[in-house]
Amino acid sequence: MRLLHEQARRRGLELIGAEKPANLSFADASKFSALVPCDVEDAAAAVATMTSVDAEVAGVLAFRDLCVEPLAAVARALGIPAISPSAARTTRNKDLSRERLREAGLPQPASALVRNVTEAREFLDSTPPGPWIVKPRDGMGSAQVDLVRSAADLEQAFSGRPHGSPALIEEFVPGPEFSADGVVVGGVPVITALAQKSLGPCFVETGHRVPADLSDAQVALVDEQMRVALPAVGLDRGLFHVEFWTHDTGVVLGEIHARPGGAFIPTMAEYARPGLEMYGLYLDDVLGRPSRPIPPTTRSAGMRHLIVQPPGRLVSVSGWDAAVAVDECVASGLLVGPGDRIGPVTWSADRHGFVVVEGASGAEVDACLDRIENGIGFEVTQDGPPEPVSPPSAP
Repeated sequence: MRLLHEQARRRGLELIGAEKPANLSFADASKFSALVPCDVEDAAAAVATMTSVDAEVAGVLAFRDLCVEPLAAVARALGIPAISPSAARTTRNKDLSRERLREAGLPQPASALVRNVTEAREFLDSTPPGPWIVKPRDGMGSAQVDLVRSAADLEQAFSGRPHGSPALIEEFVPGPEFSADGVVVGGVPVITALAQKSLGPCFVETGHRVPADLSDAQVALVDEQMRVALPAVGLDRGLFHVEFWTHDTGVVLGEIHARPGGAFIPTMAEYARPGLEMYGLYLDDVLGRPSRPIPPTTRSAGMRHLIVQPPGRLVSVSGWDAAVAVDECVASGLLVGPGDRIGPVTWSADRHGFVVVEGASGAEVDACLDRIENGIGFEVTQDGPPEPVSPPSAP
């Protein structure tokens, strides 16, 4: 939020923050001209609240997936530039996004929306041998993502899911995973960061590094596909975060998000491209001002989520202050403390801390992250089963 605040102020703009009342206490009030209690995850409630705010609004930004559709409805009610409610719905529902990308001629895995094991088994029978992935059509944070290697795995994959709730089943896409972040400027997607992604248990993200290890040909192919994909799903305004895989035959796009990437990706993009103002690109676009040139990538930045092992009761943490005190560390947070129960990592909220660093190269960043992680000690004792955190349910 600091970057958005600074770049807005430089353009003579103020920020109005809207959030659920229970979450407002966590907001830094100094960054906003007003903080509005609002059910930002309900479109009707958000429209009713935000249309009553006495302010001239130039643009809107969502930072959570559950806020994308309500924010699109608010923008339409206010008559300001933003993606349409239908585009917001498409980006929020993975099956709809896959359909639009397939219709646009982009390579996509075979997929289907199913409601039970029987329908999922029919899909498996109609596709080449697996593996496959089963996940919620509008899920987030890698919650309830299951790898299915055969029909025998389907019962386990569907256990615990809400009865009758649609799930997306699709062919598993092999290869390393990446993400592209940027801003739609004048209707054209402008990529500001290509991030390398690392994954842990249950496909939960454990780290990102900017820039990614991609060849010039791969970068050009990603840019080419993005120029087709974003208009195909209706994402014609604002910031975007798009996941993709690479393999021998090219690039396959995954989920498309109408929001900035999490995990400090905008911050890392600006460290990797000194002089870049990622939010400023968006603000200039909605204000109708000429866009500024995109500075070249001359440095690197990376972040790592910390995962405490094994599960149990956390007794002590050692070395944290010294490990994160290095000059290269630009942000850090420890999310657990002595006495906390450490459960298995099944979605993003189960991670236990993070570190963000910057450096001259990707190798330097990776080495720094290794040193910091190796300098932190976690003592865990086994004193009974951990208490898992329940992933969110879609409204």
